[in-house]
This record gives sequence, structure tokens and C-alpha cells, in this order.
Amino acid sequence: MLGTLRDFVKDRFCPSEIWQLSNVMKSVLINEILRFPRGIVSEIEIRYPTKPAEIRAFLIQCFTRHYFQTQDSLIDYMTSQNFLNIITSGRVRILDVGSGPAVASLAIIQMLSCILEYLGGRLARRVVKVSCVLHDTSSICLGTGQHMLANYFRTRVRGSETVASDRTICVQEGFPGSIDQLHRARCGFGAYDLIVFSYVTSPLDEHEGLGGLTEGLLNVERLCTKQGRILITQDKYETTLVRRLSRAMGVASSRRLLTQYVYPIRNRNETYTYTYYSCLYGPAIDVIARQHSAA
Repeated sequence: MLGTLRDFVKDRFCPSEIWQLSNVMKSVLINEILRFPRGIVSEIEIRYPTKPAEIRAFLIQCFTRHYFQTQDSLIDYMTSQNFLNIITSGRVRILDVGSGPAVASLAIIQMLSCILEYLGGRLARRVVKVSCVLHDTSSICLGTGQHMLANYFRTRVRGSETVASDRTICVQEGFPGSIDQLHRARCGFGAYDLIVFSYVTSPLDEHEGLGGLTEGLLNVERLCTKQGRILITQDKYETTLVRRLSRAMGVASSRRLLTQYVYPIRNRNETYTYTYYSCLYGPAIDVIARQHSAA
């Protein structure tokens, strides 16, 4: 069944090996872009938006890139028995670090919806509730993420509400200084099932150093469920950093190739192919042991 489930999800989101948005996500993304004014912004402002024109540029240039990387990295895990064991509880808890406008959270929720569609009535619970912790230093990213999540759940087709929004918490503090807040959130609704770090390793390395970043990630492992996963994504321009980090953590990283449609659509057949780096791993049963092995 698991092989068939993966095929079903892959065919839905990546037919002919080209990743594409669902109609719901197209609508949510386009509506969000239209909320913000146009403006001339720099490359760094697009990557780390803090103003309305900057978040619009991010949504146009970066949103789908990060969104598809999350789905591409997680499809094998989310169609595995470990993840199916998690959703039988009726709850999924996401920690989205470097969330921007809830990019990884939306990617996970959309894939979860597809999985539940395939499973139909085979789960004891008809609805799976999703809790999200959006973690970013930009208030406009957090506000946009909350709005997009709410719009996603409003836009979904009536009668297919297999995924429901439970709680969304925003944390606006630099990581890893936020670890106490993340721990309190975990105490409130349980350990995280999926923890995603999207394009944050470079700025974190600049401010904390590799040692501080590694220690922060090891502390986050303690907040993850035993069958959960931690995902780090980064573009090809940070190859050295990703490899150094994976060695320090004692986990593997992989270079991945992804082809996607371009959104918003300018040419109906416009696609592009690129590489990125992904590091997906489960929490160590004994985090102290991993610290010693990585030393």
C-alpha cells in the first residue's frame, strides 16, 4: 500500500517529474501577491523580506521554490509507515523555522491532505488537526503566513475537510535564542512531528557560528517525536556550509535535482530545473550520544 500511496501523491503533485501547485494553492498564492504593492527591491530584501513590496517579491520569486523543496524532501517520509503512525493520533504538529509566509507549513499541509484523501475512511479519525509554530524574525512574514494558512483552509473544497487547523503560534525571535519559547509551545500541544529549517543555516552561521548552530539543532531534537523528522533545506550556493553542518550533526545531507513550473504563470509551459541541498533525519534516541559522536 505504501508504494501505491507514494505513487498517488507523486502523480498528484509531480506528474511527469515536474512539481506543480494544486488549484487551491494557486488561488491562495495569487490572492496573497495581489494584497501587496509593487516596488523595486534588492536581492537580499527578497530573501529576507520586512516590508510589503519585499514580501510581494518573495512570494513571486521564492515561495514555490521553497514550497516544492519541502515536498520533494518529505514525500518519502510522509508516505512511510512512521508518518502514518503519527496521523492515526488525529494530530500533526509542525515547527517551521525560517517560516517566511508559512511556506513549509503550507507544503506539508497540502501533502497531508492528499495522503488523507488516498486513505479515505481507513483512519479511525476522519479529521486530522494541524498545529503550526511559525518562527521568523520578520513580523510581515509571520502575519502573511497566518493569513495564507487561514485563506488555505477557507479555500479548500467543501466536503473534503480531512485536515483542520488547530492552533497557530508565532515566534519572532532569532534562533537558537528562542529555544525556551519553542519548549513552552511544545509543552502546550505536544512534541513536534515535523521540524523544518528553510534557508536559515547561512544567516545563523554568520551570527552564531557553526558550534552555536549545531548546539541549537541538537536542542531542537529533544522537542521532536520519536517517529518525527527534522528537515534542513538550503540552496546550492551554501554547499560547504551544509556539508560542515551535516558532519557536525553526524547526519547525512543530499544534493537533489528538482524541476518545477514557474508561478505566477507567464508561459503555460515554463519550467526550470535546479539543485538544492536537503538534510532529513530523525531525532537521536540519545542526543548526548550524538553530541559525543560528532565531537
